[in-house]
Amino acid sequence: MWLLLLQSALSPAGEGEEGARADSWTGLDRALATLASAPESGPFSRGLLLRAFYSSSPDEAKAVSDDESVSGFTFEDVDLYLAYREGDVAWRVSADLDQGEVELEDAYASWQYCDWLALSAGQFKPRVVRSGSVPASELLFRERTFLGAAFDGWDDGFELGGHYDQWDYWLALTDGSNGESSTHFTSARGEWALYDAAFEDREGAHGAPNHLRVLLGATYFLDAALSNSDGGGWGADLALTFGPYALHGEWASLDDEFKREIDVFNGYRITLEDGKPLSVTFSRRVARDGEVALRFQRADDADTTEAFSVGANWNPGGGPARFVADLELVDGDTRDFSLFSLGIVLGSSGLTRPFAGDMVAGDMVQ
Repeated sequence: MWLLLLQSALSPAGEGEEGARADSWTGLDRALATLASAPESGPFSRGLLLRAFYSSSPDEAKAVSDDESVSGFTFEDVDLYLAYREGDVAWRVSADLDQGEVELEDAYASWQYCDWLALSAGQFKPRVVRSGSVPASELLFRERTFLGAAFDGWDDGFELGGHYDQWDYWLALTDGSNGESSTHFTSARGEWALYDAAFEDREGAHGAPNHLRVLLGATYFLDAALSNSDGGGWGADLALTFGPYALHGEWASLDDEFKREIDVFNGYRITLEDGKPLSVTFSRRVARDGEVALRFQRADDADTTEAFSVGANWNPGGGPARFVADLELVDGDTRDFSLFSLGIVLGSSGLTRPFAGDMVAGDMVQ
């Protein structure tokens, strides 16, 4: 409704219905571009990301044991960011307002000594799996994969990383989510651009060139987040694009002490632990401004949760507004339900692939 009112407010008076509708979209795109865009030059940048969804589950009574509804309207993200980069020094601050309160996300500074060595310190999201590091504005579906959601969190600490030839690496040490315990979260990740250069952190084939790009990743992590002793794991992922096609697959082996509770079904939580979760996502661009996608996931949790997802994206005219629709079909020992979501994505997270430089900038064309 608010979108229709905004369109009406931007429509010029005295024109026919079709002309008014076309001009309303043009005016809406212009207004949103002004609101969400960052300065084109200078060291400072700032912006806004809004992700709003309506979800409906006809089987929600079976899905949620505590009688909470998984249907309804939700703000997934209402994010503001401010960033600075000048030479080898940069900093970024971002906050999420989707719960009605300001929740700090990024608050870090970084210094790049050379191409293969950079240091970040403060509060940031460690790069563990690719699906967890994709900016929210670049997701194909409403939610991340199971593994992506497990590592979609911010923490205080330090991270070393760099780029050499076709290789990127990240080494992180953060406080962990186990309160005052002396144990920390540690992770190590490497990525190899097997074909072409490493490409942007984005799901799907949007903006992909008409040649093959392949990016292989491997990760190791150790944490005591929800367990009494150290729990960790290791895994690998693959991302590739070829013209209008894109494929992403990921897999991890979690030991028996690792535990992460995630929310990817609008309030219905699952726990990843002592298993081998995986996901495979395939997408194809259609027409001029659309993309369709399929995803299969296996949590390998105590309930043997599996999910099959069908999604569609539409970015009219390549403007700042993108519409997302997806259907989740979830199956498990004690759960069997579907969840349909329809939403809109406005603006940007203002995040690009680390160590990208000019090599990736050309691939970021919308």
